[in-house]
Amino acid sequence: MAQTMGRASVALLLLVTLPAHTNEAAVPDEPKRVILETDMTFDVDDVGALAVLHALADDGRAKILAVNYNEVHEGGAGAIDAINTFYGRGDLPVGVYRGELPDPDPSRYLDHVAAFPRRLTADNAPDALDVYRHVLNDQPDASVTIVSVGFLNNLADLLHAEADLVANKVERLVVMGGRHNDGFNLVRHGLVETTQEVIENWPTPLAISDYGGRVRTGATLADTSADNPVREAYFRWFGGRFEGRSSWDQVAVLYAIYGAGDWFEDVASGTGSLRNGYSWQLKPGWRTYVGPKRSEHEFVDLIERLMVEPRRN
Repeated sequence: MAQTMGRASVALLLLVTLPAHTNEAAVPDEPKRVILETDMTFDVDDVGALAVLHALADDGRAKILAVNYNEVHEGGAGAIDAINTFYGRGDLPVGVYRGELPDPDPSRYLDHVAAFPRRLTADNAPDALDVYRHVLNDQPDASVTIVSVGFLNNLADLLHAEADLVANKVERLVVMGGRHNDGFNLVRHGLVETTQEVIENWPTPLAISDYGGRVRTGATLADTSADNPVREAYFRWFGGRFEGRSSWDQVAVLYAIYGAGDWFEDVASGTGSLRNGYSWQLKPGWRTYVGPKRSEHEFVDLIERLMVEPRRN
């Protein structure tokens, strides 16, 4: 009981006494139009990233256009749709990758999250490429930010099929992955050549984000309601308890919405590289690296606050 009350006190403190500047400056006149690419399966920060994105949409800072899934787990589409439904956005398009991946990742939580109220399954979810075509065609030119916190297979398919559409409609691509020698998002399932193709040929500005390993968040989800699928995901990922997990994906979402400013800077000198030997030159306004400007503690405070923010529906 004492431990539970301690967590409740921490959550209340975050919600009530967090400095106003921590949740950034004035709300922009127009929310950032965002499509999220996620491999929500193996790790749980993808779930946290989607929760943060919904909270930012509730705050008027983001407009979620779609969520696309680049893993192949049967529970993926349903889990994403369950989280969207919980936040009152069950009508959001959720597209899935229809190809094959060698050695698909297991999940500790997807089937549990997919058991929450939702409408989609892997069978009735649309193809990710069809979602991109439909959604991007309806947006103003140079208005969409795509933030990828997973693999780049859907994005490579999009480039193959609709390169002009990407060039016309996308403002920026944010990719969560290591700037040098990434060992997961940019190489897993034999996709390193796919990653290289996207970085080489993506026709709009592209930023790489890998900050967040020591920004551990999610423990305060213990004090949210049992009908919260985000809470369930973290509970299952930690084997029946609540702890803080690294927040790489949440940070990438924050950068996608905030951009360079009080929280981040664009690093535009030096290089990036992949494990296959490919490297690219950073260049202002074209290929950049995301540098944090706040402390780990400040990022923890902000992300925790957004992840437990009550839904507005």
